[in-house]
Amino acid sequence: MKDTDIELKILEIAKKEFMEQGYMNASMRVIAEKSGCTTGMLYSRFVDKNKIFSILVKEGADKLLNGFKNKLDLFGSSTPKEQISSMHSFSEQGMEEIMDIIYEYFDSFKLIICYGFGSSYEHYVDNLVDMEVESSIKFMDVLREEGYIVRNIRVDLCHMLASSLLNGIFETVAHDFDKDDAIEYVNSLQDFFAAGWDRLLGLKHEKEN
Repeated sequence: MKDTDIELKILEIAKKEFMEQGYMNASMRVIAEKSGCTTGMLYSRFVDKNKIFSILVKEGADKLLNGFKNKLDLFGSSTPKEQISSMHSFSEQGMEEIMDIIYEYFDSFKLIICYGFGSSYEHYVDNLVDMEVESSIKFMDVLREEGYIVRNIRVDLCHMLASSLLNGIFETVAHDFDKDDAIEYVNSLQDFFAAGWDRLLGLKHEKEN
């Protein structure tokens, strides 16, 4: 058997082990036995189980993280007028791209969301939340600079809302929604948060006073 075939077999066995046992309880010994190799051979190819886990999820995880960051950066680099006029439509477009990536790499995100506790991807969603919070705070500053009266919203509340949205999105993975159902669910989630943010911000231009 070629080296590439052996590694592919190991990765497939490891994926099943992670999904059955979770990252914390997954055993390198079991992975080696089921792959038909010694533990020594396994460790010579993969330094530890986190390395295996990372190989299984990295491509999809990086694609979503980088795409999310690029989308937020693009929004932040737009003119204030463009940001204000497109704040909801921009979010909707970004969500479509997120869902496409999630369902292109569904098993990778299933591993991260449901079985990744203890791995280097344990805080993956938290990283997305932090990026969303930073973008939201910058946007509120833009609104104020443009003469809008914006309620003071605490950073921890921004974090709570961003966490609710992003963790809500990944519920589609946790509960094995098919893509059509997931998109319908996420669209409703977006409608809810868009209306909530409009109400929370209480947008009113100073000239209206």
